[in-house]
This record gives sequence, C-alpha cells and structure tokens, in this order.
Amino acid sequence: MTAMLAAQSGLSVEERLDIQELFANYCWSLNTGDADGYVECFTRDGWLEHFPPTRYEGRDAIRAMLPNLWFRRPHAFMGRQHHPHNFLMERAGGGLIRAKVQCSVTRLDQTDNSFHIFLLVHWDVTCAKEDGRWRFKTMQITHWFRHEAPWVGDPKARLVLPGDDKKPKGEF
Repeated sequence: MTAMLAAQSGLSVEERLDIQELFANYCWSLNTGDADGYVECFTRDGWLEHFPPTRYEGRDAIRAMLPNLWFRRPHAFMGRQHHPHNFLMERAGGGLIRAKVQCSVTRLDQTDNSFHIFLLVHWDVTCAKEDGRWRFKTMQITHWFRHEAPWVGDPKARLVLPGDDKKPKGEF
C-alpha cells in the first residue's frame, strides 16, 4: 500500500472513523483481558497471524490463543497498552477495506509501577462488515525487529548481525 491522501482512498469519513473505532475496541479488549470483546472484533471466519508465527483461524482458535499471550510470561502482559497510529486505508474490493496501521506498545513493570516502550509493530488487516459492524477479516502482525522491519530504502541502513538470516519470523 502506498501513502495516500484520505480523499484519494475512496473511503468516507464515517468509514475511516468506524475502522479507527474497531482498532480502539481491539486494543481496549486486548489490553484489559476481555476475551469476549477481543474475539468480537473478528469476523466468524477471520484469522490472525501473530508471534510466534502462527495463524489462528476462526473465533474459537483466536480465543484459544489468548491465554498463551496473556499468561505465558507471568505478570508481563497486564498493563500493556497498544497505541495505534499512522492509519493508511483503502478499498480492497468486495466491500472490504484494507488498512496498514503502526502501533507502539508500552508495558507496565509491575514490580515498581514503571512504564517502558516495549515493542513497535504494524498491523496489516482487511476489514469486513458483519452483523452491521466492521470487523477484522484478516490480521497479520509484524514486529519491527532490525532484521524484519519494513524498509524500502538503501539496504545499508539496516544493521545485519551474524545469524539474522536464520532467525524465524517474529523472533526476538
């Protein structure tokens, strides 16, 4: 997706705001442990691809992924906040809307109640209307680690360390 002006995307202001509200609901649900709210952000046949690189297809599979995400590292998820920004949206045909959205993730260190920037990611999604509201039909999450952050400029800008070419996608 190339950068575009909102007027050139073919989306109405209402559609853009509805998609931004979908991201807000997604983040609030994810950040507060609301599994029901989280899975409702997806269409019934929606899928999510997330670290570790696995595709979770359908609401049941997406719901089953949440305990691993929230509890895999004790006390490491509660207090995270996902901050979406830099929304690029366009029509994708068939009534779908495609969006690329960057996100900064902060994390609460519960031992001393301090906050830290934890992670930078972007979401590549398609959104579809289901039951009268916009939901994610597809969501691919890319972590911005040095060996896989999107970069179309001169490759000499990227630091490459031994073994980077052997790291699985999404690996720290």
